[in-house]
Amino acid sequence: MDRDFEKFHGGPTEAASKRMHVTISPAHLNLLGRPAAVYLHYSRTRDVIALEPSSPRLPESFPVIANPMNWRINAAPFCRHFGIQIDTQLKFIRPEIIAGALHLNLRETVSVGGRLRRKKK
Repeated sequence: MDRDFEKFHGGPTEAASKRMHVTISPAHLNLLGRPAAVYLHYSRTRDVIALEPSSPRLPESFPVIANPMNWRINAAPFCRHFGIQIDTQLKFIRPEIIAGALHLNLRETVSVGGRLRRKKK
């Protein structure tokens, strides 16, 4: 294959009922699942976010907000703290559940949204 070709790592579209779909945008994470709240963890060396189910009563847990089509976590404070800069909506290619926690590799994403534009003053 010529060097000017880039391999697409996103894979084919699977039936919605058979896949785990997770995206991240500048304001929040979108995921399928049903925990009331989660702890957010970050591995700087592996560039991986891990979400662990938790009690919504604990102050360091992030509430999971139900929408008609998905569940959302307002993760902006987490991203700011760790310097994770997201300027478009990204889909995680291979989200994995390891030891009860959802692992999201920031090095394995594809863009699924346009670049966000700043509002004019």
